[in-house]
Amino acid sequence: MSLEERDPQQIILVILTFNQKDKTLRCLENIFATQAPAPQIVLWDNGSQDGTDVAIKSRYPQVHYHHHPLNLGVASGRNAAARLAIVTFQPGYLLFLDNDMEIEPGFIPALAEPFAGNPRLGQTQAKLRLQNDRSRLNDGGGCEINFILGSTNPVGFGEVDRGQYDHPRECIACGGAMLVRANVFEQLGGFDEIFSPFGPEDLDFSLRLQNAGYTTLYAPEAVAYHEVSHSFSDGYTENYARHKSKHWLIFLRRHASPLQKIGFYTIGAPYLLARMILREGRKGNLRALRGAVKGFLENKRDQPSKY
Repeated sequence: MSLEERDPQQIILVILTFNQKDKTLRCLENIFATQAPAPQIVLWDNGSQDGTDVAIKSRYPQVHYHHHPLNLGVASGRNAAARLAIVTFQPGYLLFLDNDMEIEPGFIPALAEPFAGNPRLGQTQAKLRLQNDRSRLNDGGGCEINFILGSTNPVGFGEVDRGQYDHPRECIACGGAMLVRANVFEQLGGFDEIFSPFGPEDLDFSLRLQNAGYTTLYAPEAVAYHEVSHSFSDGYTENYARHKSKHWLIFLRRHASPLQKIGFYTIGAPYLLARMILREGRKGNLRALRGAVKGFLENKRDQPSKY
């Protein structure tokens, strides 16, 4: 599709869901209540069996809803939804929004405004506050990555929002509330599906975007509230630990410097292993350790992706 065929100003919201009918309905209700004019929305359903299809079609027939028979995961599901949005609407921009978000009035224009007159800007990210404590930040300016310690932490997480992060700044964007040029998304091949079924495909995308010569900007006037939980009270499942280990090592290999890689394997990996043993060992959850080892071994066998 040529750039001439696009509507350069049109923004399509891309939302993913899977067996979260009520949460998705709340998200849509909030969008249509706060954004004027009402945006076009592509809602990609990764195979829900909880009545999401009936509820969406009856309450929000204006939403471009697609029910896929299988759960494609996050990266693959978002890519499929983006392709559908581009073919259907030929937009200039794609706005990826998690279905556990509530957004404030003016959210979409605030994300879009920085693109005017800045052709090298490829991506913007919103300010996120916590839904369960709206005075506190979930993300005040993208992600801080510590390759040596193996951590990815949102800027300002948990801090009371006193305006300390109210200045636009270049950042590494998280994917929960981010706007990207559609042609840049296509140029980069979308999210890398090697990270399916989950993470950190969003951080990888933002770093690849910047490596391609574009910039990413935090837009603090675009405010959303995120229903977030960082609790592992039930322990890591074996599958979660396997993917987390495997995907982190792919991410490390792709984006860390040689010194950062050495630091991770000599400092970070032993530290993370000891922490997991203490945390999960108290629960008798040896499956998590087995999953982490499996992920490491699978990563060693994997061929490099096209990226």
